[in-house]
Amino acid sequence: MNVLIVMTSVDFEAFGLRTALELFGARVFLIPVGRPKHFLDALAGTSGFPDPDAVILCGHGDGGAFLMPPLADWIYEPDEPRGPIGPDELRAKIALRNKIIVSTGCDTGQDGTAEVFASAGNFYAAPADSPEGSAAYFWTVRFFYGLLCGGMDPIRAAEAASSTDAECALFRARDGRITQK
Repeated sequence: MNVLIVMTSVDFEAFGLRTALELFGARVFLIPVGRPKHFLDALAGTSGFPDPDAVILCGHGDGGAFLMPPLADWIYEPDEPRGPIGPDELRAKIALRNKIIVSTGCDTGQDGTAEVFASAGNFYAAPADSPEGSAAYFWTVRFFYGLLCGGMDPIRAAEAASSTDAECALFRARDGRITQK
C-alpha cells in the first residue's frame, strides 16, 4: 500500500506515523506543507508523488476546517486561501477518488468536511470533535494496523480503532467508495 502523509504542522506525529506504517509494510511518502497551495495540490493529486492508496492529513483543525501555517501577506499567491481550508475550498480542489483518507486534525470529521471527501468517492475518517492529541495518533496507528496487518476492511478497522476509549470514539468514518464504484 502506498500512503501519502500530508504534514501541515511541525510536530512529530507525522514522523511517528511514517515509522509505524513502514513497519506494517506500507510504502510511505511525506509532504511537509509550507503553504495552503501545497495542501490543495496534494488533494488535487498534483503533488508529484506516486498515486497513493491512502492519504493521512496530519495537522490541526478547528470548526471543520484544516488550519494552515500562517504566512506573510506578500508570500501568498493570488487566489490562494489565507486562512483555514474548509469544505468550500476542498470541494473546489479535491480530485482524489477511491482513496482511504484519514485526518488527525480536531473537528475535521464534522459533517460538511466529511461529506466533501465521501461525496468524491473516498473513505474518510477524522475526529468530529477535539480528542486528546495522543489519541489521534493512536487511532491512526490502530486503524492502519487493522488494515495492513489484520486484514480488515476500512470500516472494520475504523470500528476497532474507535472502540479503544472515549477519546478514540470521537473519530467518525464515512465510506463514499460504495456509491461511487
